[in-house]
Amino acid sequence: MKVAVRLADEGIPVRAIARSTKLPSEDVYEILREAIAAGSIVEMPKDDWPIGSTRGQRTAFQGTPLDNDDALQIACARFFKVTKLEAAIFTTLLKRNEVTRQQLHAVIEQTRSGEATKDATDPKMVDVIICHLRKKLKPPGIEIETIWGIGYLVPAADRKKAISLLTTFVSSEAG
Repeated sequence: MKVAVRLADEGIPVRAIARSTKLPSEDVYEILREAIAAGSIVEMPKDDWPIGSTRGQRTAFQGTPLDNDDALQIACARFFKVTKLEAAIFTTLLKRNEVTRQQLHAVIEQTRSGEATKDATDPKMVDVIICHLRKKLKPPGIEIETIWGIGYLVPAADRKKAISLLTTFVSSEAG
């Protein structure tokens, strides 16, 4: 089921997907195991939302007035003056509460897929790109935090700030 795979890719936990699709959790787990085997998603999402979390804390992506991922990446590249790979990584960080290193590596591989001399990238490339991004995002005051042993996240307040800056930038260019 494409909806379950897409929700898992956006960081929605398995049991939340089961509730929203009205499928048993076991079926959702099976769909997602097949998606991992097919390469559609990188890893199994968490089992469920943390106990006591509110709806506002659980939302995987708060949304953006920008049309789609491509528009968001272009706006990121132009406004923050980052490379195509850095924009793809930053867009992924903006869309999710937390992102694993494996997911970011998959973003790099997907972004580079059209290159003529494409060799597999070293997983350490994620750390290099994050380092470059941190330097470029320091002037507007946007931080990328490390989740030790897991991956990275942009704090919610910084995500809102980045989306606001990008929305203003895109609006000023259009008008």
